[in-house]
Amino acid sequence: MIFDRSCVEIDVAALKNNISEIRRVTKPDADIMAVVKADAYGHGAYEVAKTLLDNGASGLCIATIDEAIHLRQSGITARLLILGGTDSARYADAIRYNVDLAVYDYESAKSLSDEAVRLGGKCNIHVKLDTGMGRIGFFADGSSTDEIEMICKLPGLVPYGIFSHFAVADTDDDEYTKLQFDRFMSQIEELKAKGITFEKRHICNSAGIMRFPEMHLDMVRAGIILYGLMPPGCPEPACDINLIPVMSWYAKVIHVKEIPEGTSVSYGRHFVAKRATKVITVSVGYADGLSRRFSNGFELLVNGQRLPIIGNVCMDMCMVDATDLKGEVKKGDIVEIFGKERSADELADYLGTINYEITCDVGKRVQRIFVD
Repeated sequence: MIFDRSCVEIDVAALKNNISEIRRVTKPDADIMAVVKADAYGHGAYEVAKTLLDNGASGLCIATIDEAIHLRQSGITARLLILGGTDSARYADAIRYNVDLAVYDYESAKSLSDEAVRLGGKCNIHVKLDTGMGRIGFFADGSSTDEIEMICKLPGLVPYGIFSHFAVADTDDDEYTKLQFDRFMSQIEELKAKGITFEKRHICNSAGIMRFPEMHLDMVRAGIILYGLMPPGCPEPACDINLIPVMSWYAKVIHVKEIPEGTSVSYGRHFVAKRATKVITVSVGYADGLSRRFSNGFELLVNGQRLPIIGNVCMDMCMVDATDLKGEVKKGDIVEIFGKERSADELADYLGTINYEITCDVGKRVQRIFVD
């Protein structure tokens, strides 16, 4: 593997396996929308998107209009859906680039309609319902039925989908998930009674796909499981699914030296050697996504052995105590942050966060290497 200072290796075969497994456990007539927002959770949006579309995904979910434009300009022609809000100043871009938008209030929908009419175009919309997430969406209690009906009749808008988002499908609070689903279906039935129907109803996220097959409906949205990671704390899936982690993160040893007892290391002098110490400097720091909270204790893998970071993690480098390393270490040796030897979950647990954040935080300047 050839790289400069730090890289993530993206296992394309693992990505293909994961979308294949998701397709296998998803209801046959339900589309799979692959969530590739935030640069495909740090994995590389275009390359990941192309692989997923070639291997079973029907379309892609993103978070911003700029993410959508990047994919369109890279040659992606599949359906794109922005899951959150889009500023009205960018409605023209959404229409020109054929991007589906989430709609959750009449005022915004009217502005989008006006822009579509002005441009002589159309925009596919997905009506967002708040069934219990408390984030965005019309309350799914019947109070917004008339407003949704008005939106669906606006010129230039095509009411293609209706969706919501589970709040706790990745926990054992199944009653709340079922309550959300019931609210979702009840609101859909109320709209249907007024003649308002949608081609695609979707509510299942990664946990929902694995745990609630009866809720797959017309479309599901696969996120973290595409990348071979489980939603943290998720109970046992209702199906057997073989997921393989896609991302591995590496850096290099760039310096090796011995320091005497009493010598301090890194900013702030928070580490002072209590013995003669072999220190290796590693070419990764917090600007690459290695949090400063890993300072003074978190272990990196050097030649397959776990060795502790000493002193504060710097912007571009960190230092590791290699005194107890069995065997030799030299400049150019590869250091693993996570990957083959351990999962991103271990880093997340150490920081008290979730695996999503670990992969998303890997910086843009860290080279992505795609290996099939």
